[in-house]
Amino acid sequence: MPRTRCPICGFLLSEHVLAKHLPGFFRCPQCSGYYHLESGKPPYPERYFSERNSVSLGQRVLSLFLFFRAQKIKRILADSGARILDYGSGDGRLVSYLNSRGFHADGYDPSEAAVSLARKNNIPVYGSIPARQYDLIMFWHSLEHSDTPLNDIIACKEYCAPSARLLIAVPNAYSLEAKISGKTWFCYDWPFHRVHFTPRALKVLLEKAGFKIASIDYLNPEYTLSSLAQTFLNLFLPKNVFYGLMTARRSDRSRGAMLAWGLVSFGVLVLFSPFLLLVFAAELMTKKTAAFVVVAQKNS
Repeated sequence: MPRTRCPICGFLLSEHVLAKHLPGFFRCPQCSGYYHLESGKPPYPERYFSERNSVSLGQRVLSLFLFFRAQKIKRILADSGARILDYGSGDGRLVSYLNSRGFHADGYDPSEAAVSLARKNNIPVYGSIPARQYDLIMFWHSLEHSDTPLNDIIACKEYCAPSARLLIAVPNAYSLEAKISGKTWFCYDWPFHRVHFTPRALKVLLEKAGFKIASIDYLNPEYTLSSLAQTFLNLFLPKNVFYGLMTARRSDRSRGAMLAWGLVSFGVLVLFSPFLLLVFAAELMTKKTAAFVVVAQKNS
């Protein structure tokens, strides 16, 4: 196999060690992150981002998650008029939400489909980063979609205001779910997820890029609870079918089939909810939830 550098920490890899629990990925001995060797990213068509005909409950849950994200940002930034860049913003839903609440948010996404969707709704999402200084640059479940995450963070430094912070949310390859379920893990999501982080891997990446971690949070219900539920369902039912019903994203099944599978999924979750709550408590106590959120700042 070719000699290459780990895209997470830049370590020169003389050999490639296959990951035991993430098929198709290799483990970096330096940072403990996971990378792949396949070239060529998958296309991100419009249907990857758009959410059409989802159930009303799903829309309400998604709106609630946007509210929680905005509250977290408010705790990080004292100035509600601060300038924010959402890196990997998709169709700009969060950008629109933040701007409606007094922030000055821009979105960046390399996908032409995402930019096009945002423009249709007059949301400021761009195919290149605007030449501005930002108080917060956010990688909300976007960094794992990159083949070059270390380079991306380094490149963003020129857009950081003097006291800027990073807000990064990523799946946790060290989680109990990842270790147990492997390819059926909800956050595995190959080929869209190009790298997988552990807390140590992200710490090493940030230090290499000139940042240090200010805080790390393992709760984040938007991804920890939802991932546990869908990963458990994936053990018995068609993959990600409940997620597809709630968001109406990336599903080729008919509406009737989705509703039927949704009812089955809901019943299974209710039946096993005591067990799942115990598992989630264990994940929290051991810091092995399916995702984690980091706030970082530039080294002085």
